[in-house]
Amino acid sequence: MSGGTYFGNVYFLGIARLADKAYVIASLAYNSETDIDGIKKVLEQPNMNMSPGKHYSFTVGQVLWNLIADDSGLIYIMIVKSDYPIRTSHACLEELQRSFSSNAGDRALTAKDKQLNSQYHSLLQKFCEKYDNLSKVDSLAAVSKKVDQVKLVMQENVDLALQNCVKLESIERSAEELQQQAGVFKKNANELRKKMWWKNIKMKLIIGGVILVIIAIIVAVIAVEVKSSSGK
Repeated sequence: MSGGTYFGNVYFLGIARLADKAYVIASLAYNSETDIDGIKKVLEQPNMNMSPGKHYSFTVGQVLWNLIADDSGLIYIMIVKSDYPIRTSHACLEELQRSFSSNAGDRALTAKDKQLNSQYHSLLQKFCEKYDNLSKVDSLAAVSKKVDQVKLVMQENVDLALQNCVKLESIERSAEELQQQAGVFKKNANELRKKMWWKNIKMKLIIGGVILVIIAIIVAVIAVEVKSSSGK
């Protein structure tokens, strides 16, 4: 595999032919380990009587097999993720069939296992890289991906809005608490002002009383002095 981005959709791409047995003449395990002998056993099953030009798709475990045969007896194989669009697999195999048949010619009709691997490695690599990125080869998948991205952005916006609502509620609670505290403070201030007013009045009355007592004493002393002076 080259240094391109790997999306994990395509596992295997190959070309086989059936004679007295199955031969996988060119193949590429794309960032995966694929058992060629296992593929040959599947192709050699009695019920694998494939008609030229007809597509075949079936699931084995967690992977999806897609095959198409041509008039010369070659079988084009694509193994992908189980949820990979079948229509896209068919498009890949048809494009691979046109490209390979125009280049390989009669050599493919007599080739043995892996005989054309090195010669067609770059071709298979190119197809794997191209069809591994669904957003570039499947318009519906691209739209679905964009929808998922929009849904993700919307979900993030909803989460942010909910967070803002929580923050707003917290601010409102804080404002209500401050308002309540301000009311309590105002009430306490009014009570304190009244207490201080009464205390001030009492202090003035006390001072006034003391002054009156002092004046009375002074008047009494003066009166006594005057009376004493008159008696002499």
